[in-house]
Amino acid sequence: MGKSCGECGMCCKLLAIQALDKPAGAWCGHFKRAAGCGVYADRPPACRGFICLWLDSEKLDDAWRPDRAKFLMYTEKDGQRLNVIVDPAQPGAWKREPYYRRIKAMSQRAVEGYELVVCIGDRRIVVFPHEDVDLGLVNPEHKLVSGYAQKNGTMVPYAMILSDVAPQAS
Repeated sequence: MGKSCGECGMCCKLLAIQALDKPAGAWCGHFKRAAGCGVYADRPPACRGFICLWLDSEKLDDAWRPDRAKFLMYTEKDGQRLNVIVDPAQPGAWKREPYYRRIKAMSQRAVEGYELVVCIGDRRIVVFPHEDVDLGLVNPEHKLVSGYAQKNGTMVPYAMILSDVAPQAS
């Protein structure tokens, strides 16, 4: 039998929903702990189309249910990026076991061009197999890029933020 959200609702807290003017990190006014979404039949397309990785993966057991783990995961960029969205009230949740070891194992695909990004509010951390690159607070409008580059004959991980903002003349 498949998984169901049950009383979880972490996506209703952690994700921003523009159609509802709901910021990231704040509970949606339509979510009720025992009853779920109060506008489920008429929920916006962003809510209707969202499926967290816990629901979608047979490899993640109940310990990974977002309300238990205190983070949720989903892919974007055609599966090339795994986002780990951490509850700001529990910023270290992703570093606890059994999570951190498995997240590091998932980051092994970085050498194949995949990205694993931990988001704690506006803070971004790119996870590589042998290091975590904390980019600090990042404007969500700016583009994050990461991967490996060759330097002195060795593959070296990189992570950076690209901004479309032109420098101001002084």
